[in-house]
Amino acid sequence: MTAKIVVTGFEPWEHGIENPTLQVLDQLHAANDIDGELTLVRLPVESDRIADITSKTLDEVKPDLWISLGLAAGLSVIAVERIAANVMDFPVPDNVGVQHGGVPVFTEGPAAHMATLPVKLIAEQLREGGIPAKISNSPSTYLCNQMMYTVLHLIEKKGMKTRAGFIHVPAHPRLAALQRYPLTEMPSMSIELMAEAVKSAISISIRTTQDSQAPVLNY
Repeated sequence: MTAKIVVTGFEPWEHGIENPTLQVLDQLHAANDIDGELTLVRLPVESDRIADITSKTLDEVKPDLWISLGLAAGLSVIAVERIAANVMDFPVPDNVGVQHGGVPVFTEGPAAHMATLPVKLIAEQLREGGIPAKISNSPSTYLCNQMMYTVLHLIEKKGMKTRAGFIHVPAHPRLAALQRYPLTEMPSMSIELMAEAVKSAISISIRTTQDSQAPVLNY
């Protein structure tokens, strides 16, 4: 049976010119080596729309696998997120001016949700394949965390078996090149390598639900 896979990316935020996650979606769309039925979702940087878009996509696609992507400028490696917190505390407003100051993502939700992807195995196998990667234990408290918490919470509420998680990517070279002091040495990674990382994460997650039991090597 063909696996149904959702991958999401965000539009540019905080007046950014580009978000590399959308270019990764373009790469995935053009690929012909993904073992599954792929649905790609472009997310607005609007807090109040995240839950509705996520819920509708879950209901329509009924995916086996969901991987959301986000930009973490300043990161130098792929970061596979392990846990999402039930808090929205935005350092900057979203693209329509909403700036939450420490409120829950869902008032009835637990303090946190754990990713249901094999996060350690993904990070380990990415590194073994020559892609710099690590496990991250916090996707911050902006929309990336909101997205991760939302999809995991809604999957649980709907009684679905979808496995889900979140991956942060670094800036891409064009974004890094446009930075000015003091950000002129921003790390970057090519869109092609990011896309390879996501394709690998999809493949690993389809192959196994069992995560690595080895102690974590790095954060």
